[in-house]
Amino acid sequence: MDKTVLEIVKQTGIDIVQDGDLVFWLGEYGGQTKPRGPLAGKKIACLVGSEFSDFQAYYLASYIGEFGGDLEFLCVDWVIYKFTRPNIKSKGVVGMWGLTLDPIPVMGPSKHTCKNLKDAAAKDYDAVVILGGHSADVIVTEIEVEDFLNTAAENGAVIGGIGAGIMPLIRCGMMAGKACTGNRLVDYMLKKIANFEDSPVVIDGKIITARDTVDSPAFVRAICQAFDPEFEDGRQGILAGKKMLVIAGEDFEDIELAVPVMEYIYRGAKVTLATFTPVIRSRPPLVGLDVVQGNFGMSVPFQEIPESYYTIKKLADVRMDDIDAIQIPGAMCPYNMVEAGTPLEFLKQADAAGKIITYICHGGIPVAAADLIKGKKATGWQASKDSIEIMGGEYNENWAAVVDGSQVSGRTPPEIPEYVDAIMVALLRG
Repeated sequence: MDKTVLEIVKQTGIDIVQDGDLVFWLGEYGGQTKPRGPLAGKKIACLVGSEFSDFQAYYLASYIGEFGGDLEFLCVDWVIYKFTRPNIKSKGVVGMWGLTLDPIPVMGPSKHTCKNLKDAAAKDYDAVVILGGHSADVIVTEIEVEDFLNTAAENGAVIGGIGAGIMPLIRCGMMAGKACTGNRLVDYMLKKIANFEDSPVVIDGKIITARDTVDSPAFVRAICQAFDPEFEDGRQGILAGKKMLVIAGEDFEDIELAVPVMEYIYRGAKVTLATFTPVIRSRPPLVGLDVVQGNFGMSVPFQEIPESYYTIKKLADVRMDDIDAIQIPGAMCPYNMVEAGTPLEFLKQADAAGKIITYICHGGIPVAAADLIKGKKATGWQASKDSIEIMGGEYNENWAAVVDGSQVSGRTPPEIPEYVDAIMVALLRG
């Protein structure tokens, strides 16, 4: 492994210890906002109304803090919309697939806060981001949103939008004559009033636009560059030629699929999602449909990432030549793997073939059940502790991520950035 890979990982202040084949992510900053980075000391506002993009919210909550930024979701929750999924005052607003933000389920408040837009002052923020999804349509009518954006811009804040999230910027007159991008919900307008480019991300002064959800990683890096023009992340395209297989079993942990997959795509890896038939399904309305449902509303195929960016296969049809590494997400997917049985046989074959096996949260449970964890050091959610230790592994909740030979483990959803970096380290070392 090129030493520069670990240097890339260390640059925001996480503690990493290397001991032969073992690499540990340690210390107080695991799963927390990092102390260094291009966004250190910067406060980032994210404007959301009901029907925001869950995928984009998950991604920003994972990675703004990874580069040192302080993320705060500002909810436009006085617009009551779509009573089929009613606005619940204690939850602020609800995303397109059911996500709430106060805090995000399974993440806790480690990397983001949430409050009403009317309780926020535009002068307090260094950047303002508007998520895509249908949220932008909900909030574009509100004078409070327009006033907040105009005041932030007058104060010199960086202003950004992803996909349909550019709508309020159009309303405020910020896009006139600007170089920009966007998705089909806004591109026809932008082609009339701005200099539209069909690119993942476009920066024009302090205006940053992203085409759509899959471009969220590049969008976050563009925000970093807005504050530090010399910033170079080093991760983009670094996994070109590598093949990631993500096991997408019923009741997977949404954030543990969506965010890593977006990062794998950004880093250049080829992504395959592997499905299998569970013994039971927890959501009977989906019986008979060729859809795998996550724990909080996402599905495979992904609602917001076109299938041109990844492949879906039955796990039984995956060949060992198709993969370099396997990722097992958490929530109830690992239990479904154990109960179905055949996924455990697949893991045994992959291990025998020398493939990298990675797991996060509950994901160590099927690895333990397949008797592949003996002698390995691993982290994960507390519920995996007994499985790991009884089957001969060493569990330690104090590790944010671990590389132990051909196995990689991550602790919980807040540690997704450390976990993905650990997978990168494992894939690239010689």
